[in-house]
Amino acid sequence: MKPTTHRSAPVDAPTPKRGRGRPRIHPIAPDLGPEPEPIAPPLHGRTNPAAPNHLQAVQSWSEICRTKRPRAMAPSSIAANEVLWGGWCQWLAAQALHWSDATTSNVRAFLDGPAPSLRRRRRPPLNPTRMSSLTRVRYFRVLKGIYENAVNQRWIEQAPTTDAPQPAYIAKDAQGAVLPPGVLARLQNTNLLRQTFAPSTDSYRQWWLLRDRAIVALTAETGITSAELINLKLCDLGAGGLNILRAMDATAQRSVYGDEPCESTDLSVNEIGIDNPCGARMPQAPVVLTIAPSLTLQGRSLTLPARVCETLLPWVKLREHLLTRTAARFGRSSDRDAFLYRHSLQGPLFPSRQKRRRTAQSDSAREDPQLPASSTFYPMESAALYLIFKRAFAGLSEATKPEQTQPQDASPLLEHHGARGPSVIRNTIIQLWLRTLSEEEVQWRAGFKTIESLHVIARGAGIETRSENDPQNPEHPDAAKTPEPHAGR
Repeated sequence: MKPTTHRSAPVDAPTPKRGRGRPRIHPIAPDLGPEPEPIAPPLHGRTNPAAPNHLQAVQSWSEICRTKRPRAMAPSSIAANEVLWGGWCQWLAAQALHWSDATTSNVRAFLDGPAPSLRRRRRPPLNPTRMSSLTRVRYFRVLKGIYENAVNQRWIEQAPTTDAPQPAYIAKDAQGAVLPPGVLARLQNTNLLRQTFAPSTDSYRQWWLLRDRAIVALTAETGITSAELINLKLCDLGAGGLNILRAMDATAQRSVYGDEPCESTDLSVNEIGIDNPCGARMPQAPVVLTIAPSLTLQGRSLTLPARVCETLLPWVKLREHLLTRTAARFGRSSDRDAFLYRHSLQGPLFPSRQKRRRTAQSDSAREDPQLPASSTFYPMESAALYLIFKRAFAGLSEATKPEQTQPQDASPLLEHHGARGPSVIRNTIIQLWLRTLSEEEVQWRAGFKTIESLHVIARGAGIETRSENDPQNPEHPDAAKTPEPHAGR
């Protein structure tokens, strides 16, 4: 029997044309075969043969971080630190070094080089030769904590981080990535979004495409975060004191029985049957999005412009149609009413495509035992949200290719290989606001609880803020420090 071999597509082979509604999100890459197995770190060290393995070393420090007082480290931070420690140990293993054999020169060489990664298929780094200053600070903090704990445990005599210099912190690296010039305007172009997320069959079968274009349009206008997008409910949309469904219904009735012409409330879309299949109407009052406060951001209410509503409202109307059709599967009217009460206004504005997960701890499994397994009106996950924006970037690149006739007209979007999630859009919008609006307005729109959060982004972008340079500002270095009056309770 002949052994099977993996064949990769010829380099010059024509790329098959993709159907509408499915923009390519990954470039065609050659077949690299399976990922290489990571190099196993040595079991014992040379200088300190009694030192435990690298897993026991990081677990000992993680337990201290988990139980330290007065404030324990969050489990997510502990898990992230263990990943960083694993990257450091893999870098040492490539040199046949145990973690206890590392020297100060090893620490310096590691921090001066690129960030380690064993994965071939990953996002290309912005600088492939050297990690960012923020990444160096994070690695050094983890190495310093684990090695100092190893000294306390008497596993090693001296920590290699003792004589290593503290990496410099550059605020611009902490600011995060921003979009190249002109990309934000394309994300706000509703016509391009309709071309990118265009159904290949009909809008009812591929309803998530109208949802995806609404997500991108809303984020590109408001700078909302991923967590806020996931937590949005339909009741967070309103117009003139009514929820968005009642506001659209009231507009439709006024257009039919009132004196206003119907054209004043129609949405401007390309194809009504595809882009607005359920006949959404523009409310008479402005559409307002209310974002609930969280632990890190304050709540705010934002008035949405017409171009966002023309993309968002068709999805809202289609969403209600899908809910009504799903509720019709219930035999009793009480079950239908209970389902609509729970998932219409109180359900997620952007539900997931995935099937509902039935677990023993799930309240939905106990309350709705007859709920169809194919119902999809439950919150999305952050990974699915990231893929939506990745498709948006890829689709907009494909949509602008025919317009590029000369090399100098190359799109900056095609050359953008950095982050492509909601965070990079939010960073770009906040910087744009800083250049056009007052600081108080930007702080309110972004949801920052303190003005210092705004100053961090301004410093990273090289933007001078009025409040930071004002000597009367308590945060200014030349401000007079006066004792605060005691507040009696």
